[in-house]
Amino acid sequence: MIKEFPFHIDAKLEYKLELLTKQLRIKDVWILVDGDEGSGKTNMLSYLLYYFHCATGREFTIERLYFDSEAMFEWAKSNSNGLIGWDEACLGGLSIEWWNRSQINLLKFAMMGRKKHHVFVLCIPRFDKLKEDLRIDRTHALIHMNCGRKNDKYGHYMYITRRGKKELNRLWKLKHIRCYERAMRKYGGFGGWIPYVFPKLYDEDTYEKKKDEAISSIGKRKIDETKQQFREFKSKLTNIKFPVQTKKEFARLLGLSYNTFKDWRLKATPLEMVG
Repeated sequence: MIKEFPFHIDAKLEYKLELLTKQLRIKDVWILVDGDEGSGKTNMLSYLLYYFHCATGREFTIERLYFDSEAMFEWAKSNSNGLIGWDEACLGGLSIEWWNRSQINLLKFAMMGRKKHHVFVLCIPRFDKLKEDLRIDRTHALIHMNCGRKNDKYGHYMYITRRGKKELNRLWKLKHIRCYERAMRKYGGFGGWIPYVFPKLYDEDTYEKKKDEAISSIGKRKIDETKQQFREFKSKLTNIKFPVQTKKEFARLLGLSYNTFKDWRLKATPLEMVG
């Protein structure tokens, strides 16, 4: 270790992180952190990235903490040996569409970015929100933040290994239940505790400002994309050559499936149909 890690760390967690640090010589490292709101996911993200900073000497900065996946991958594609955090969970899931796009970005980089040797720590609300090939095949571990039934155990976690993630995924697909403890105990995982370190590592005002800017940027981009889609739709509509023989043909010329076209008709209000 280049410099001593200054916080309490459980022996089993330190051993696992040491193994992942060695893997950085040949490939990148991906760790998922999930849990309820307020359970300490962002604190764990900060803790893990700072550990890798101490172990490798890589730069640790709030600039590499992202809320927007597109901004994150723009940097990650052009650089290497980064310590990168993605705190999607703090945004509260702005929309299904935005979340799906973020996952597409994750998948693209997971396939092409292995030679960059980055460390990624991804905060998500629930492991099952992430696409199966990402949560099972691509990530090295899942850390579930567990505050207990009375919400009085801040900083407590369950470390779930690759095999444990597969068991967790199997039970989710089979019964739609999240058996974190079973997956942890059955396949070499363990529980532990970390201290509250976030304000010692990041300036909280800067963090909140970055988060606010990300939310504003995402909202503005969504509006811009909607306007662009509307412009493209108008262009297609005005370039259709009439007469059009069937509704199916009309849908095709608009770039729509016929089912989508029928859904639009069924969902339209009388006022929309007149307009």
